[in-house]
Amino acid sequence: MPSASTRIKGKAGLFKLAATDYSIDCTSIELTSDDADNDTVTFCEVGTGVKQWKFEVEAIQSTAAGSLWNYLWTSAGTAGVAFIYAPHGNATATTTQPHFTGTATLPGKPNIGGEADTTYTFNVEILCDAEPTKITA
Repeated sequence: MPSASTRIKGKAGLFKLAATDYSIDCTSIELTSDDADNDTVTFCEVGTGVKQWKFEVEAIQSTAAGSLWNYLWTSAGTAGVAFIYAPHGNATATTTQPHFTGTATLPGKPNIGGEADTTYTFNVEILCDAEPTKITA
């Protein structure tokens, strides 16, 4: 009988943008793909399915100099930002705990504010410039 697959449990994570790890500010990080928004589709694209990869991130709001919120505010719209995502939280990629790398374009400035007596959070989508690369060593 085969053994169960090893599960990823959200106890650690590594999410670097421009070589800085912002996982400490994140409450949720998901690398997803959707059909690309493209009103003109070529015959080649129909067969391959053009995908838009992106990060969907929820994080705490902090105006501190080293926070994700502050980085996104001060760098809004920047293209070609290198990223590394390690869902297992490991520093070095392995075959069983890979990393995903590439470049992304930062969105506009993030929201700020929230409800009384709560920790303010924000949600952001960060678009990948191309399909991420899975690194295993």
